[in-house]
Amino acid sequence: MTATTANVGLVPTLPARIPLAQLPTPLERLDRLSAAWGGATNDGPTIWVKRDDLTGFELSGNKVRKLEFHLAAAIADGADTVITCGAAQSNHCRATALAAARVGLRSVLVIRTADGGPAPTTGNHLLHHLAGTEIVTITPEAYSERTAVMRAIAADQAEREHRAWIIPEGASDALGMWGFVLAMRELAVQFDAAGMTSPPTIWHAASSGGTTAGMAWAVDRLKLGTPIVASSVGDSAGELRARVEAIWDEALQTFGGEPPDPAPLEVIDTYVGGGYGMVSPDELAVQLEVTQATGLLFDPTYTGKALYGLRREIAAGRWSANDHVVFWHTGGGFAVFAHDYGAALA
Repeated sequence: MTATTANVGLVPTLPARIPLAQLPTPLERLDRLSAAWGGATNDGPTIWVKRDDLTGFELSGNKVRKLEFHLAAAIADGADTVITCGAAQSNHCRATALAAARVGLRSVLVIRTADGGPAPTTGNHLLHHLAGTEIVTITPEAYSERTAVMRAIAADQAEREHRAWIIPEGASDALGMWGFVLAMRELAVQFDAAGMTSPPTIWHAASSGGTTAGMAWAVDRLKLGTPIVASSVGDSAGELRARVEAIWDEALQTFGGEPPDPAPLEVIDTYVGGGYGMVSPDELAVQLEVTQATGLLFDPTYTGKALYGLRREIAAGRWSANDHVVFWHTGGGFAVFAHDYGAALA
């Protein structure tokens, strides 16, 4: 499973990037959780966690890997402002605002709220304010036209003599994807160091598609043989897969090459539950179980929901005792402080 440290098989030349993340992030074996979820006969898989919650403190999570490429492109384009979008507790928006501040760029965030009004200044949204970003709140209906909204804001910024660079939701496009192409190359080296003799399954929370697109692209290009499971946290499997394939199409148009083999990628919506941002007591119970077995924190909207799905799949016997599963921890710790755990803790 060894991956070359060169870019051969990825693209002739990777786009420019600004180093912002603390890399490589650790790959850790979760023996206590493996034992707990393996049952009395211990017939479940060995569970590992890829600690992208440790990409930094304020920049914690998977989004910073993509922003390394987008902020480099923004600066090369002569921009002094970046514009992006997401929910009030968006990990991507928080990382964008703070990363922009770090490199000396202004930022504008288009935030979706239930009624288009202000959101509570807790969790990630508190950090948006601390970063000094300009915040524009819109309704879910208006958010469906978010690209047009951001382009209008960019035009307004131009009238104010600011050059803006638009970063799509989640930094999930052909540029941001490269953050996770390189992340998979990083992980492949750790597989070898851990002595894994067969490819593990990688399980992760999926939404805007960029993380998934980069993972599956790298599995194909680097011939890793690693199954990827994208567990949607809101959209249907069809919508999420279409988003991933659109990113691949854009990458092929931009960088050339052949389409990646989609076979290693499985996209599921089995554990969407009540929908994006809707968390059930059962989901919270699993999240708390994992925290108390590992000492790790999880975001109820993303990683917490994906953990619930992983728990259910292990209980259903998807893997045997000889298998390995890597849960990719995409961060989101700040969102913990914006959620009411009262009932779950009672």
